[in-house]
Amino acid sequence: MLGCDGCTMCCKTMKVRELDKPGDTWCRHCEIARGCAVYEMRPDSCRTYECIWLQTQRLEKPMAPELRPDRSRVVVGTTNQGEDLVLYVGADRPDAWRTGAFGRFVTQMKARGTAVFISRNDVLTPV
Repeated sequence: MLGCDGCTMCCKTMKVRELDKPGDTWCRHCEIARGCAVYEMRPDSCRTYECIWLQTQRLEKPMAPELRPDRSRVVVGTTNQGEDLVLYVGADRPDAWRTGAFGRFVTQMKARGTAVFISRNDVLTPV
């Protein structure tokens, strides 16, 4: 299985309540493109979180390499007990999900009937 291998996009885009870290800001413990400086002591939410890209790497047909968060600038999670997709994007690249391979991925998911949302400040907006 592939690991995060230097991807730290969730350390920027995701909110971490235990650290009072808002979304769209780098975590104070993040060594960008390297990993977590307090990995062994990281909060439970960081221990348990795996983006959808990372989860699919264990499958027979994983998400494409260009959809990896540090390449696409989009972290994909789920809501509604895993039924819907949530796209976490930074303010510096708010439309990253619309272009290229990621835009095609979103179109495919919606065509399959999957609801897709953008998360901004914990507010979900349908795509």
